[in-house]
Amino acid sequence: MPELPEVEVVRLFLDSHLIGKTISNLEILNKKSFTGDPKKIINQKIIKTSRIGKQLSIHLENNLILLFHLKMTGQIILGDFVFGHPTPKEDKSILPNKSTRLVFTFSNGSKLFFNDQRKFGWVKLFTSDELIDSQKNLGLDILSSKFTPKYFYQQIQNTSRPIKIVLLDQSKFAGIGNIYANDSLFLAKINPQTPSNKISLKKALLIHHFLIQIMTDSIKAGGSTAKDNKYIHPDGSSGQHQFSFQVYQRAGEPCLVCQTPIKRITLAARGTFYCPKCQK
Repeated sequence: MPELPEVEVVRLFLDSHLIGKTISNLEILNKKSFTGDPKKIINQKIIKTSRIGKQLSIHLENNLILLFHLKMTGQIILGDFVFGHPTPKEDKSILPNKSTRLVFTFSNGSKLFFNDQRKFGWVKLFTSDELIDSQKNLGLDILSSKFTPKYFYQQIQNTSRPIKIVLLDQSKFAGIGNIYANDSLFLAKINPQTPSNKISLKKALLIHHFLIQIMTDSIKAGGSTAKDNKYIHPDGSSGQHQFSFQVYQRAGEPCLVCQTPIKRITLAARGTFYCPKCQK
């Protein structure tokens, strides 16, 4: 699932390629992928983009907003001949393909494809007030200036759930997913099963620091294209942060610090990776 860095990389790409373009048509290939009146976006110019956590917004000149949530397998792709989801029985480089759910056409003839293999992702059309209401239950964005060490510590002290699970709680922290939860806990040398409210202020400061550090580093590296190869940039290229994974998807491989084999367990149905020696 694309997390904050991956969605931010997509946003930055769209920001440099879509601003000023006018939507001339929307083809809805899967009804559940789009909510709203498509007629309201026709002939509307894109004026800016924004993001909170894993949710990406495209703002139109009529003050309506297209909110994208990629969920597990969503992709936003620009152009007709870039790689989408692996589809062995067809030419996967030509779009639309079997995973394409929405096709936005712009007045200059260029297209934006919303691909989603598992159909969990969506695009919704909101007014400004509706968007605020839809996101009212999201916690602070990790890259927000309001995401302070004090805020982070207060949030984790309110529950005894395992810290790994708390980090994934979008009502507390918007944007953290499995990759960055696993790796930030490793860098902070904290076992993912540790009760959240048992973590000291000193340790909380470390988690806070490493969350921001690895997410910032990941954005610079174009995000993480993991082994499932679901996440790609809008031009079809891949991220490079996967080559910097600390423990995520490294079960059985030696710890980068002590050489102990990385262990994989399941917490709340999510694969969890840690070093049993460094993260006792």
